[in-house]
Amino acid sequence: MSRIVLDTETAGSLNKPFAYDVSYKVIGDDGDSLAEKHFVVEQAWHNLPLFESAYYKEKRPKYVALMRARKAEMKKYGHIMQELKRDIKKYDVKAVYAYNSDFDDNVINFNCDWYKCENPLDNVPVFDIMGYAGQFITNTPEYKAFCEQHSFFTESGNYSQTAETVFRYITGNVDFEEAHMGLMDCNIETEILLACFDLGAVPETEYQKVRILERPHKTPYMIKINGKVFYQGEYLKKTQRNNVWYFTE
Repeated sequence: MSRIVLDTETAGSLNKPFAYDVSYKVIGDDGDSLAEKHFVVEQAWHNLPLFESAYYKEKRPKYVALMRARKAEMKKYGHIMQELKRDIKKYDVKAVYAYNSDFDDNVINFNCDWYKCENPLDNVPVFDIMGYAGQFITNTPEYKAFCEQHSFFTESGNYSQTAETVFRYITGNVDFEEAHMGLMDCNIETEILLACFDLGAVPETEYQKVRILERPHKTPYMIKINGKVFYQGEYLKKTQRNNVWYFTE
């Protein structure tokens, strides 16, 4: 029996996420790699206006290099799904994993509907590696201290939980940069999953994802009356009730 770690890259929009990269890695119970597949979706690749909408469109030359080196293969989306289905059966895959699996699951569902092909994930459970990381890695004093030390925060000031940051933590490589290309991302997400197993995570268990890892940080504020400063300080939290603002310092 085995597992698959899946990753997709898309163009278009959140409502219509057209996959241009579908990649997956098959791992055995011991974590060893049994197969690695990196596919470029032919329909999206040749639709240049669509591809130009991709967030990582500048990586197109890297895909060209991978295909020339036979490290990635271009196929129609339906054929990619057929190969995924065959590998699920061939390797007796018990579960599929992805980091922030809601995104990848939605991508596969949308594209299978769009291209009118069978969805291989309909017959196998999908689990979120981010949920595993949230339970066994990120929501710990050690991880938060690591983020504080290296200023790994979100734009809103909370602790970062990206696969890139988590991989930096488990490897100690603070300069690591995520490729945001299917199979490369599958590799680091596999390492995160295996690290969670080593820390006691039970395989094929649905761990609730911690969507926001809050970081207590103070925000400066000032109260003025008739143009004069009445009070200034910093708050941890502000709330409004009955048209009155309350500040927690």
